[in-house]
Amino acid sequence: MERHTRLRQSADFERVRREGRSWPHPLLVLAACANGLDYTRVGIAASRSVGQAVARNRARRLLRETTRQLYHGLSPGWDVVLIARPGILEVKQPQVQEVVLALARRAGLMAQERGQ
Repeated sequence: MERHTRLRQSADFERVRREGRSWPHPLLVLAACANGLDYTRVGIAASRSVGQAVARNRARRLLRETTRQLYHGLSPGWDVVLIARPGILEVKQPQVQEVVLALARRAGLMAQERGQ
């Protein structure tokens, strides 16, 4: 993903968690908040509850690849944070992609479903 499409500042992560809505799943949590920009930014988080460094890195890689594949289907103007949960380590990439897609649909973030 391009640099400008990623959330990197901790203040942005906090704003999304504080002002946005969240949609939970046993594998991850999707939180989203409008950003007032012409593009969507995505941030990925994996806390120590997911596991040690190797496990957290794998969780982030799974979410990053899923985001890369689904990014162009997202509506512009959102800040999205994907928070990994420990269960994500038990599944493969296709299951993670299905979960993220389902959560994005529940959140109303998919462009083709919003008529854009």
